[in-house]
Amino acid sequence: MASGRKAAKPKKKPVARARNKRTIVKSQPPVADLKPRESLPAATAPTRLASAAWVRYLYIAAGWISLALGIIGVVTPILPTTPFILLSGYCFARGSERFHTWIMVHKYFGPMIRAFRDEKRIPLKAKVLATVMIVVTMTATALVVKKVFAIVGMASVGVAVVTYIWTFKN
Repeated sequence: MASGRKAAKPKKKPVARARNKRTIVKSQPPVADLKPRESLPAATAPTRLASAAWVRYLYIAAGWISLALGIIGVVTPILPTTPFILLSGYCFARGSERFHTWIMVHKYFGPMIRAFRDEKRIPLKAKVLATVMIVVTMTATALVVKKVFAIVGMASVGVAVVTYIWTFKN
């Protein structure tokens, strides 16, 4: 006891620090409600990542842009939300496993994408909202443009899109 040595202190575990430090503890999103790739039928399984790195970066950029447009579409009547969210899910599936997993387990975006991917259905609320927005937008544009060929073109595109949306299950 008189040897003069101090007792060794136990080492501490690394703590998560800010991004500019060397030790970063990453948290993975919960994937409990996602099915493993092997258990999905081939028709509904997520697509494989693009083989070229630059193509994956393009898909990731397109995914974030479409997600931003979808979020903007929530508060603006001109921009639709659902198609952009579905597009971002597709782009992330082709560009990044991490972003694809994140969007699939997201509280708001995940159920919409999974319903369309797995069951080929669009919720009734989304169908009604899309139809109302298409009619309002096309009508307002037709009142401004006042060109017969433009009005006929917009009307035909609007009718085609609304018909296509309503062919899916609720």
